[in-house]
Amino acid sequence: MDDWDSLRVPLQAACEAPGDEDAVRRAVDAAELVASTAGEPPDQLPAPARDWAETHGVPPDDLVELACRSMKAVANANEWWRERLQDLRYRLGDVAAA
Repeated sequence: MDDWDSLRVPLQAACEAPGDEDAVRRAVDAAELVASTAGEPPDQLPAPARDWAETHGVPPDDLVELACRSMKAVANANEWWRERLQDLRYRLGDVAAA
């Protein structure tokens, strides 16, 4: 993922197909980058993701909203993902509320 637009693609794909496991995994990775660049990284952030977040600054508001929508769609479509996305959705919500 090279820029903000490269994050929009997997996030939008998860909104459109929240049951597609490959799309969901890519969207979760993208949503984690959005949260991390906005100052809400997970406890364990891999070095490549940390480097990406440090070089890209604060994400645009519409991208934060898209990340929130995509994770909500995934959580609503799949109980297993709902449990795993709880922390990420909380962190994205904090970013969106700020």
